[in-house]
Amino acid sequence: MSARDHASYRDDVGAYLLGALTDLERQAFERHLAGCPECRDELERLHPAAASLPRSVEQVEPPPGLKTSLMELVEREARERSSLPAPRRRRRLSLPRLAFARPLIAGVALALGVVAGIVLADKGTRTEVATVDERRVPGASARLQIEGDGENGAILRVQGMPSLARGRVYQAWVQRDGRIVPQPTFEVGQRGGGAVAIPDDVHDADAVMVTREPRGGSRAPSERPLLMVPL
Repeated sequence: MSARDHASYRDDVGAYLLGALTDLERQAFERHLAGCPECRDELERLHPAAASLPRSVEQVEPPPGLKTSLMELVEREARERSSLPAPRRRRRLSLPRLAFARPLIAGVALALGVVAGIVLADKGTRTEVATVDERRVPGASARLQIEGDGENGAILRVQGMPSLARGRVYQAWVQRDGRIVPQPTFEVGQRGGGAVAIPDDVHDADAVMVTREPRGGSRAPSERPLLMVPL
């Protein structure tokens, strides 16, 4: 793989995190990801910001001119890219005309997520430490960052978790009043680090847990928790 091809895949990290790739592009990126530690580390670094983005900012009506100014930026970028010599054009120029804008928009969104995270830190957070099944995941650790009183969910960060076989992912769960509620799935980087947003209200939860499940997630845990954060 050439340095140019690698740079194209690296630009796709933000779009992949936000689900902005087509199915074919996602499959190609995941094949590249399997053999590229640099992109896996970048994915791990940006994952917390992407995971917290949907919950990190207040939903407000956009200014009337926002759509117009954004489309002007997109159209200007399209004209600039179309004027590049053929060898320098990106590999996705044959796709719909807005495809090139995904890395730009994703990067802006992730940056906003990081800034929002800093703002949230000023509103007060607390961190709870997980108990870990040392027999099955020796050397692993996890902590749950709860924003405010937990009504807006939390972020679970893990370290030292082993990579899973193809077709398997980690999945978070919230335990409350004897029920176990499924949460999003996640993967870990080469060094075993990862993060997942817990969208459920956790202020009255009993625990947050993690298990190994088939890709796509399960409706109920298929094994005993690998780690648990008592609340």
